[in-house]
Amino acid sequence: MARTKTLSFMALAAAGALALSACGDAEGGGSSGDSNIAKIGVFLPLTGENADNGEHIKNAVEMFADEYNEADHDFEIELVVRDDRGEPKTATNIAREFAEDDDIIAVVGSFTSTAAMAAAPIFDKAGIPQISPTSSHPDFTDLGNFVYRGTPTQDKEAALIAEYLKDELGQDKAGIIYRQDDWGNSASEQFEAGFEAAGGEITKIEAVAPDSRDFRTLVTSMKSAGIDSVYLALQYSDAAVLAQQMLSSGWEPTVITATSLYTHELMNLSGEDAVEGWHVPAFFFAESEEPAVANFVNAYEERYGELPNAHAGTGYDSMGMIGTALDTIDAVGKDGREALGEALFDAEFDGATGKLTFDENGDVEKQVTWLEIHDGEFVHTD
Repeated sequence: MARTKTLSFMALAAAGALALSACGDAEGGGSSGDSNIAKIGVFLPLTGENADNGEHIKNAVEMFADEYNEADHDFEIELVVRDDRGEPKTATNIAREFAEDDDIIAVVGSFTSTAAMAAAPIFDKAGIPQISPTSSHPDFTDLGNFVYRGTPTQDKEAALIAEYLKDELGQDKAGIIYRQDDWGNSASEQFEAGFEAAGGEITKIEAVAPDSRDFRTLVTSMKSAGIDSVYLALQYSDAAVLAQQMLSSGWEPTVITATSLYTHELMNLSGEDAVEGWHVPAFFFAESEEPAVANFVNAYEERYGELPNAHAGTGYDSMGMIGTALDTIDAVGKDGREALGEALFDAEFDGATGKLTFDENGDVEKQVTWLEIHDGEFVHTD
């Protein structure tokens, strides 16, 4: 019998509404017909504004699959990769495709909470275990019996960031600039609650649409209000443009960000000067000397010619959990879904982001590494 969770009615209803709104056709996945093939569906934004993050996760997932297949295991992993462009409608189309493929035993995706949550009810109905390496929305793992995440929930992350800004950086007042989507809304709300709980005061909050590229009015408003510190819950595409316009305006607050901005693409797009001195938390640090991290980084850099970002680390570890669980079950495809889902609750994997285990709700705990940007590099400050 499947281990069950206490599911959030409101979360299920919201994600179900997104799923029902989807339309269109997706490219077919085919069938392996091989009892030794563990077919894993992967859906990520491989085009669009989050394409760099999606590519990093895809790279790491493929790297783990190749390493797993080169070793001695009962099953061989086969990946079916799709581009959801970070869009919930596209994600639900892909979820339907995967759900109709009896050979698929598990799925990895998506990058965004919005897309991952839209697809989750479809996977739950099909009994397919789903791991999102990066969905931090608190409601995500409430959407099914076998729904897991590779990163801590936004409420835990935002509270840690709020405490750091108040206690370590000595800021009593702060503004918030957040991306107006499921993830950004949650990040803003949780940071505000955490900062106020730490004794701080939020003096101004600004939401920006995901496709915004003109922040000049927002910057002028924040600067005129005397905002000396600001929390950014943005993706790199938004934050890079904002950073340039902050620099042009002469507004130089203390900036602290969500973990989403630990990516060199931020500096590539904004220029080094625009993000100098920004404080960036991370659950993975590519320059770490920890053996598991160094081994992953060296292998990734040799294979792809660049350093992995944090999302690559969580992608690799998410696949590591699937690989570990696969080694404990007897069947793949549709017949192995429930067994794999159960096995994931008991799996442990020593990976790029530390030891990964899932709690009874499919969530994880990780330690934050505090970084600052100096001269175009992330520098460890702990």
